[in-house]
Amino acid sequence: MAGGVDGVALGAVAAGGLFLYAGLKGYSIPHALQAVISSKSPAASPVLANQIAPLSGAYGAPAGSPAGSPATGGAPGTASPTAPAGAPSVSGNYSHAQLMQLWQSVGGSAAAANNAACHAIQESSGRPGVTSPNPDGGTNVGLWQLDTPGGKGAGYSIAQLQNPVVNARVAVQGSSNGTDWSAWATPGC
Repeated sequence: MAGGVDGVALGAVAAGGLFLYAGLKGYSIPHALQAVISSKSPAASPVLANQIAPLSGAYGAPAGSPAGSPATGGAPGTASPTAPAGAPSVSGNYSHAQLMQLWQSVGGSAAAANNAACHAIQESSGRPGVTSPNPDGGTNVGLWQLDTPGGKGAGYSIAQLQNPVVNARVAVQGSSNGTDWSAWATPGC
């Protein structure tokens, strides 16, 4: 197309920008798109107000956490000395319902959310900061007890995997969006 703007290319750039924005802010694509279409700032959107805090930093710590350390503090979604209100916390216990919400908030299938929450309860009792040794010499970390360095948590540090949002995203990917739990020793629901 000489001298004009290719509509397909422009659409691809816009879609890429939306995916990037949603990923960096920790929003689901549909919610970010809804906010853009309604001309509202996603932060001001009531639909997005309860989303998990966006990730920032080199290892995916919640926004407002000191560089190089995960957020610590009270129950999930409560304020702590190092994390703003609403930021994921590595202490406290996530309930079954909170685990289902977390799973879906990072793009996990709604149909698999109940079973995914069961796995997390069986693996970690809903405690995002928990670690345990793995017979392969690695460490199982976080809500879904993702194995480092050679398992589903490969490529992530223990601190990264203790972040509930990172752990959930890796579990969604590692379980093929809840369809393959063969890497986990727990039965689920």
